[in-house]
Amino acid sequence: MQRLAGFFQHTGFDLTAWDTFTQLVRSASGKTIVYGEQSPRYGNGLLVHARPRGTGGGYTLAAVVCPDPAALTRWPEKLDILVPDHTWLARLRTAARVPLRVAVLDPRTGRSTFERVHPALDTVTGPDRPG
Repeated sequence: MQRLAGFFQHTGFDLTAWDTFTQLVRSASGKTIVYGEQSPRYGNGLLVHARPRGTGGGYTLAAVVCPDPAALTRWPEKLDILVPDHTWLARLRTAARVPLRVAVLDPRTGRSTFERVHPALDTVTGPDRPG
């Protein structure tokens, strides 16, 4: 937990809910997971590496927990984002500039939902209007 102190401070993630959140991640993925480091490349989110259970193969990057919404301009299409609640989901919806796959893994309720987030409208030019 000491290793993740910077992540908890950066995101405001509730430390008391971390164990439940981790159980939800494991259950939703069906894979063995390990947490990596916070990654500036992925909005200072926490990297999640996974491999199929029962295999001795290597881990691959599978998801990122709570990336900074400002980092969503060039998000890899197949890289999932994991968040603990709908407040985080709303932040991502507002900032999305590319399609996103988001898993809301709510440790308070024990429920998991999976969302497709589409790019937010460009507020400078607005929607297309007939000339």
